[in-house]
Amino acid sequence: MGFVDHGRGGSGEPVVGLLRPGNAGSDTAADHIQAAQLALAQLPKRLRRGRQTLIRTDSGRGTHEFVAWLAQRGRWLSYSVGMTLTDAIHQAVLKVPASAWTPAVEPDAEIRDGAWVAELAGTS
Repeated sequence: MGFVDHGRGGSGEPVVGLLRPGNAGSDTAADHIQAAQLALAQLPKRLRRGRQTLIRTDSGRGTHEFVAWLAQRGRWLSYSVGMTLTDAIHQAVLKVPASAWTPAVEPDAEIRDGAWVAELAGTS
């Protein structure tokens, strides 16, 4: 299932849902890719790439295959994958230097009040 938000005042209406055979595996990366493709196809062409369109998911759908599809060279999509904060992740975030944090930006290019982002890379 995919929903569209339209920014801060968004209605969150559904834009895609996939019906699968009863014997299909649940929530595969292929399903997520297909749902994203169908949702993006409903947008005006100018909104199918770049910061204006943000694809969000949680850790249950944030598989390596789906994230690799989102981040594929030339695709130019903004995306966010939520996840459970374990103690190890919490400790890693505390080690991120203040200079590495950047204000979070909404799909409409407005700065999200009180939200900051940083990248944790090369950690295990």
